[in-house]
Amino acid sequence: MRRATLAVALALAAPHGARAEEVLLSCRGTAETIQQGKPDNPPDEKSSIAIAVDIAKKTITINGVKWPITGDRSDEVIVSIDPGKGTIMLNRTTGTVNVHFTEPTGLKKFYGECKSARKLF
Repeated sequence: MRRATLAVALALAAPHGARAEEVLLSCRGTAETIQQGKPDNPPDEKSSIAIAVDIAKKTITINGVKWPITGDRSDEVIVSIDPGKGTIMLNRTTGTVNVHFTEPTGLKKFYGECKSARKLF
């Protein structure tokens, strides 16, 4: 049921739809931090991130940081590649997300699943 909800939410944000608007997602999964080529946290450390997808504006926002959507916005997998930030791959159907953050101290990887969310206030 969760996957269907995500698919419907992202479909409403279709690039040519009159109802295109930002879709909010809550994502839970695991995080890995690598500093100087070595893991810096326990394996499979639980983590969560908030994602806002705005197909019309071609942006993905993670925890307040905007990323450009690259490629075809109607593909099943939405991709963002930013040399200064890293990469994002978000599957519109299953809700799986892979994020590689490039940070001054190293690399942070997040692998998880997203579900539709809404602002609490």
